[in-house]
Amino acid sequence: MANDIPIVDLADIGLHHLDKPRQSTVDRVANELNSAFSTVGFVYLRNHGIEQQTIDNVFQASKSFFQLPDTIKDVYRCGKPDSESDGYTGKDQEILDVSSLHEIREAYDVASPDGFYPDQHAPEFRKAINKLAPQLSELTTRLLKCMALALDLEEDFFSSRHQFMFQGAEKNRTIFRSLYYPTLSDADIQPGVVRCGAHSDYGAITLLLQDDMGGLEVLSKGEWIPATPIRGTILVNLGDLMQFWTSDRYVATVHRVLVPEEEVRRRSTRQSIAFFVHADNGVMISPIDGSEKHLPVEALAYLKSRISATYK
Repeated sequence: MANDIPIVDLADIGLHHLDKPRQSTVDRVANELNSAFSTVGFVYLRNHGIEQQTIDNVFQASKSFFQLPDTIKDVYRCGKPDSESDGYTGKDQEILDVSSLHEIREAYDVASPDGFYPDQHAPEFRKAINKLAPQLSELTTRLLKCMALALDLEEDFFSSRHQFMFQGAEKNRTIFRSLYYPTLSDADIQPGVVRCGAHSDYGAITLLLQDDMGGLEVLSKGEWIPATPIRGTILVNLGDLMQFWTSDRYVATVHRVLVPEEEVRRRSTRQSIAFFVHADNGVMISPIDGSEKHLPVEALAYLKSRISATYK
């Protein structure tokens, strides 16, 4: 356990194992994921099999873009909220908590290897992401199979509905997002100013890779607890659609990123990588227990409705 968020050792389910995992490992991981997602809604994954250098390369390439002048970054700005375009999102362009005065972060989204990348000004960006994103897709598939087994479903129940992750927005709206939290001035430190407002994620699950700065907090049992970075792990949380799918058995936990109290951290940047996993376009999400606890919703339509409410 780390601050009440459990750590799950993937062992031979991790990507460094090419052979079929032992059934005992699958059963253990399925049970541990089931316990975590039924309670706190977050879990750290250890021995996931992705090399730290692969992750660090994305952080480095992303930082080279985010530190460019605003006039250059604006060339790559995202289009309309309901469009299928990749691109850059600036400070306060996405407001996740309506009570926030400002949300000081930047992001760059891509949905496929062939998407809209800042090749001219950050030439390593595409290469770094296209090495990491397929590995996150494969890791997600393995996790979805464990989750299905934990829910007494066919092993491929979820994975067969997530076949086109990171293969283009016309098939699936899974997004690889590089996040950058710039340094803050004294003027930025005021009530209502946050890094990322309190929210739940929209899709099935999210895989989050953090640097060592911290700041992420998770709302668990009415209290905010820190999701402290643990080097070598990936943090995973549930999204709204998975909560709908499981008829609230699994929880899409609210989380946020506040302005750190420590002065040294206020003067430092923060980075993270979020792999927002979404079901394939056209997939209908309805409770697997057959109840009417949630109305059926189409995956893409739900996502567009949530995005349109948060983007300015």
